[in-house]
Amino acid sequence: MNDNEAVAFDPDAMKILVVSSRPPWPPIMADAMTTDRLIRFLVARGHTVDLACFVEDAEAERVLREGLGSVCSEILTVKLPRWRSYASTALTLLARLPMQVQYYDSHRMSELIRERVAQGRYDLVYTHLIRMAEHTRLLDIPKALGMQISQALNLRRMFDHAKDPFRRLFYWIESTKVQAYEARVASDFDRVFLCGPSDIEAIEKTAPIPNARVCPHGQDIPPLEQVRSAVREPGAIVVSGVMSTYTNVDAVSWFAQQVFPRIEREVPEAKFWIVGRNPQRQVRALARPDKVIVTGEVPDVYEWLCRAQLSVAPLRIGAGMQNKVVQAMACELPVVATPVANEGIGAEPDANIVLCGDEQSMAESVVKLLRNEGERVRIGRAARTFVEANWTWDANFENLERWLVEATRRSEPGGCEEGRI
Repeated sequence: MNDNEAVAFDPDAMKILVVSSRPPWPPIMADAMTTDRLIRFLVARGHTVDLACFVEDAEAERVLREGLGSVCSEILTVKLPRWRSYASTALTLLARLPMQVQYYDSHRMSELIRERVAQGRYDLVYTHLIRMAEHTRLLDIPKALGMQISQALNLRRMFDHAKDPFRRLFYWIESTKVQAYEARVASDFDRVFLCGPSDIEAIEKTAPIPNARVCPHGQDIPPLEQVRSAVREPGAIVVSGVMSTYTNVDAVSWFAQQVFPRIEREVPEAKFWIVGRNPQRQVRALARPDKVIVTGEVPDVYEWLCRAQLSVAPLRIGAGMQNKVVQAMACELPVVATPVANEGIGAEPDANIVLCGDEQSMAESVVKLLRNEGERVRIGRAARTFVEANWTWDANFENLERWLVEATRRSEPGGCEEGRI
């Protein structure tokens, strides 16, 4: 959908305040990209949207206003230097609130939001992620919380796979805090949105959340002509993502060290491309000339995806919808993934995705696909069809929009079955 193309939508145009921890522009992180696309979608549908978020400095604010100033009715910012957030988090390490919530603690932000709401400016407040929930949870106005994933589920998986004792301690402390916090804070909002049923189930181990809806975000889909005209490089296996996150570092390290050598023995021309910005030292150390390529940030990830023969998503840690999987599927790539990577996507095993739970089965599946062009084409085209039907931005945001309208009417919590898949 063109950013300036108004879509017919009538009677329930709303005035909405979107609250985000990070500036949605530039959309270089998954949460920023989701917030940016949501704002543009809502404005194109006829709603008026203001944005409230933190910025680190004047340059970040300038870039934000340059990117979204013509879209939002107003942009409200509070400067929050990183050092101050670190200090706030460290000083409250043993406090009740999760550290990711404490990191964004700001009396000024809370005050600013309360002032605007008290002036009667909005029909609804939409808060993106639990890290900003303390600023909005007690507002006397219809409100929604985009939780996206169960952070407790994600942190528990990090704890299970981490080897460093200090990292394990951190994940254990934070997951304990978050587990109690997620269910508690969800009850303060009219609607909460999560990417998949497994995230809701994880939170409901603590307490029911009848106001929850399954509402994942979407992905851009490259033109089919671009996908079909690309020249696929023999033996090329690709994975994409931000290579500074612990989940991705663990995934590519495990694949490169435990899975890829098995593939090389069977397919000598195999090569592994690790595509994504800010690769950590551990990721850079995986590089091997002509065999394992670590690209760093690239201008267009789809160019790399369209050149590969297949994609892998070897995530052992994670929750919710994985952008990297949907992006690869949109490029008609067969994806060999762990069940964790598919958890929030719901692709059908052996129809439009291949799922493997251990290094041997993953290696065998990759080798089989590299040797069988017909099977690659079959799964890849089914994957693209699946994405077109289920994972465009508009398809999911239209559901979210409907639920936001319901929230402004103060509809009773419950009746969530329509939103759970």
